Amino acid sequence: MHGTTGPRPTGPGQNTPGTPGTSGVPAIVYDTEIRHHAGAHGGTRWQKAERLTVRLDRGEPSGLVELAWRSEGGAEATVVFDEGMTAFRGHRRTTDGTPQEYRGTRRRYRAGADKPFGHRARVFATETEDPHGPAAGGTLRLVLDDGGAPVERISWRDRRDTSISVVLRTVPPAGGTVPVEVAGVVASDEHTEADEVAGHLLTDGPGKWLGWDDRATLDFSLSEPAAVTAYTLTSGNDYRDRDPRDWRLQGSMDGTTWYTLDSRVDQAFPGRFQERAFTVVNSTAYQAYRIDIGRNWGGLPETQLNRVRLLTTDRPRLIGSTVPVAGVTANDEYRAAGEVAANVLHSGAGKWLARTRRAWLEFTLPGPAAVTAYTLTSANDHCARDPRDWVLEGSADGRTWTALDRRTDEIFPGRFLVREFGVAAPAAYPVYRLRVTRNEGDVGEVQLNRVQLLVKHDHRFPDPVEFHGFLRPADGPAAGYRGRSVTETADLEDPDTAPGGGGAVRP
Repeated sequence: MHGTTGPRPTGPGQNTPGTPGTSGVPAIVYDTEIRHHAGAHGGTRWQKAERLTVRLDRGEPSGLVELAWRSEGGAEATVVFDEGMTAFRGHRRTTDGTPQEYRGTRRRYRAGADKPFGHRARVFATETEDPHGPAAGGTLRLVLDDGGAPVERISWRDRRDTSISVVLRTVPPAGGTVPVEVAGVVASDEHTEADEVAGHLLTDGPGKWLGWDDRATLDFSLSEPAAVTAYTLTSGNDYRDRDPRDWRLQGSMDGTTWYTLDSRVDQAFPGRFQERAFTVVNSTAYQAYRIDIGRNWGGLPETQLNRVRLLTTDRPRLIGSTVPVAGVTANDEYRAAGEVAANVLHSGAGKWLARTRRAWLEFTLPGPAAVTAYTLTSANDHCARDPRDWVLEGSADGRTWTALDRRTDEIFPGRFLVREFGVAAPAAYPVYRLRVTRNEGDVGEVQLNRVQLLVKHDHRFPDPVEFHGFLRPADGPAAGYRGRSVTETADLEDPDTAPGGGGAVRP
């Protein structure tokens, strides 16, 4: 699934793009309008907005009923379509948090009228996952463009009552990687009598590591610190019940405090000696890495792997550089316990704690810098104190603030969990502020272990190359749903052949 990109799938509903009538659902363009809610911004008149282009095509001729999405910049929208998808009504919220009514009408073109260029569809080969392992899920062609920042989360329900929700992972593919140099590996347990030891994980061949437990840790020390952006696991030679099922990839500077960089659950290895690759959003060069296996498939005290490879991107400009910070202040800090704002600038077990439901951290830089991404790391305890809603803001003078990224309903399911967020429209500011507007448990404290402001010198994020989420058909239980990009070429429809009647619908 997450290995080397293969050819585009074929089969029922998976026809060659561009051929008239072959796509299950064409791209549709809507002319849209917005209206501020009564009392907001002093008026309720409908105003013209950016056009919306939609295509969510799984090879089935089934229109959409509901659609919701979130952009990298924090803007969100939820809409409901009429039966023929000729119009929609709904609501949206802008990056700065302004609520708006939102409506759209399907665009049509007269013969001879100027027509805009087509949209590129991201094409994904998909799989569904259940307890029996992965199964091919066909092709998904995806376009969702509302004129704003790239979309990072999409949920929809179609006329067949199938519900789908996916998160796009804006990370480079595992194929664009090079190995990092591992100096050694130590396992929590190993089968020394049969020479099934941790050292085999670093070499090619039939050898394997086996530990006598259904949980295990594998600690890898590097020759020098490196930012791991992908890794591979290879199943052993026998007994699928011994395969890892749930695990975390963690990084550490000192071998004591471990930061969670990637979590996987219900992962299957249907074949023996099967290698699977996994991508990681990580911009920090750690000295050590750990595979923390929480569960195997059999539930018995035997866990094994043939090979583990730690990788970093071969495009180093995609790894974020930490922006120097001259100083950090907060609205509150717990000085008696040493839980002060300065702790968020350093790795380790320390943290910042504010004894308020809402809190802020203000970062002063040596000079203006355009932050393109940032990380937040949850602290050691009490998930109720985690930020849930927040805004990252920039300022030229420390008094007037511009919202750069807004997040709502974000969760940190683990302790010392590192999450990275992108800034869709960066600009150079000398002062930044992280303003937490709600915590996870509505308690009287907010806390964080670490905050990193980053610059990615590519001046852009890589295209989405994979997604994960769930799919729930009308007549069955929900299943895991994931996909990877299988083409980078344009997938365009001809407006004169797209269905719709009475005129061509232009993507």
